[in-house]
Amino acid sequence: MSIIRHIAIRNFRGIQSLDWYPTEGVNCIIGPGDSGKSSILDAIDFCLGARRNISFTDADFYNSNVDNPIAIYVTLGRLSDEFLSIERYGNFLRSYNLTTREFYDEPQAGAETVVTVKIIVDKGLDPDWGLYSDRAAQEGLEKRLPWNHREQISPTRLGEGSSRHFTWGRNSLLNKLLEDRFDVSEVLTEVSRNARQAFAQQDVDGINNALASVQGVANALGVNVGELQALLDVASVSVSHGAVSLHDANATPIRQMGTGSTRLLLAGLQKLVSTSKLLIIDEVEFGLEPFRISRLLKEIGAKEQQPTQQVFITTHSPYVLRELKSSQLHILRKSSVTGQPQINHLMYSMNDSDEHQSTLRVCAEAFLSNKVIVCEGKTEIGLLKGVDAVEQIQGQHSIQSLGVMHADGDGSHMFKRAKVFNQLGYPVAIFKDSDINDQQQASINEVMQLGIPMFEWGDNQATEQAIFNNCHLNLIPQLLNIAAERKTNDAVNAHITNASQNQFNLPNCIQAPIDAHRQCLGLTAKNKGWYKDIEPMENVAETILWPNKQWIQPVFTQVLDNLLTWARQ
Repeated sequence: MSIIRHIAIRNFRGIQSLDWYPTEGVNCIIGPGDSGKSSILDAIDFCLGARRNISFTDADFYNSNVDNPIAIYVTLGRLSDEFLSIERYGNFLRSYNLTTREFYDEPQAGAETVVTVKIIVDKGLDPDWGLYSDRAAQEGLEKRLPWNHREQISPTRLGEGSSRHFTWGRNSLLNKLLEDRFDVSEVLTEVSRNARQAFAQQDVDGINNALASVQGVANALGVNVGELQALLDVASVSVSHGAVSLHDANATPIRQMGTGSTRLLLAGLQKLVSTSKLLIIDEVEFGLEPFRISRLLKEIGAKEQQPTQQVFITTHSPYVLRELKSSQLHILRKSSVTGQPQINHLMYSMNDSDEHQSTLRVCAEAFLSNKVIVCEGKTEIGLLKGVDAVEQIQGQHSIQSLGVMHADGDGSHMFKRAKVFNQLGYPVAIFKDSDINDQQQASINEVMQLGIPMFEWGDNQATEQAIFNNCHLNLIPQLLNIAAERKTNDAVNAHITNASQNQFNLPNCIQAPIDAHRQCLGLTAKNKGWYKDIEPMENVAETILWPNKQWIQPVFTQVLDNLLTWARQ
């Protein structure tokens, strides 16, 4: 099977410049909204698809600037013998080094022979397909693929217009399945004749009066029409192979089945019969429940060790991400160079390392965001969510609405996970407490060298300690009430008395809180997990801390204000 080795896109829709080297098997593209994911799928489809023509408009040009032509280049490897023909394609055959990702116009030892298909669209809006090589371009040589070769590499696309594949029409999957053995021309011609004859025998109300009127006009003008009849026009009832389609046992057309069912069936048919092993699916999860998403992903080869087809999909579903291997994931992001107007699109590809795979499994939702805040644990996630909820009520933009997502750092794993997001082009920050050990210092130094900002309380404080040390005394009873609701009064009272060696207890801390209580309560809250989960800490932040922000020391509130400022930039 032919496989796409390289894609170059210039001035197409929202993409000014992109170069990408997709992998074998499944390639799942994710990225922020309007980043160009669907445009990449369209670029592949437009360049390689077996079409006579495509309608382009000025809006298909980058920034609608028609002075810069659209140019799409798709390089194919693993060529069949027909494409390797020196006589036919000699001047356009190139070499590609899989390791260095370099192209050569002459054969190279250890390199793969490839061919590059291009489509160019200028301001005249007429697409021009052809082959490309540096040598041919310098010599002014041009060559186009014959139609039968275009059909061999044409990708199958599941989505809008897929219903045609459930008919025996031209280029449909069913037609490829029985192309040489399915000829019902005589039957369809007879069906057309029968339809005309059946209509002629029908008594249509009012039609005789109309015929008489026209007959009278014709006779008066001397136009010899004989005896007029109202019959079906032969052209209107011409029935082609495309009119024959699949139906279920109830005679209902298969194309009327749900989106998910048709996608599953078409994916299976494509794998079975298509000459080209290229498959394109935009928003692969559309119309499918989770268990059917798993079935579709398996059908298109997501679980195969040796891929039998190359698939390009997009998704907005964390469920899809968790079902994929990290090496199948590619993140599309925009990158601008300071002082230069050009905006490049960059594709960051994940690998199959444990760091990438584990981060994808645990933090799938964060991969679908614009920015990521890696929180040390669920306590920090809950605090951030509660603060953000209050800020939204007070008229600020929710950071989540701006595409900022938290990720669970799971304690010491936060540094590895922040590095993964940083490697993949995400703006990333770390939100952590300051309760660190010697082993973490090396990781802290490393992320600081990478320029990853860290937001923390200082003074070796855990988050619970920072809260009790910096809140007004009149907030302590409310904090203790939430702890007692979660752990029971008796448990919290026992925690306090044991930690203080019977100096303090729950009743006197609630009724008459003093500064001497702070250290004991903060340490006990941390050690006994009073708020150590998303929901309880979110409740603390949303109902106690941030509505009473003026009663909390700036050394605490400034950390969160700075974090929110970074998120909103």
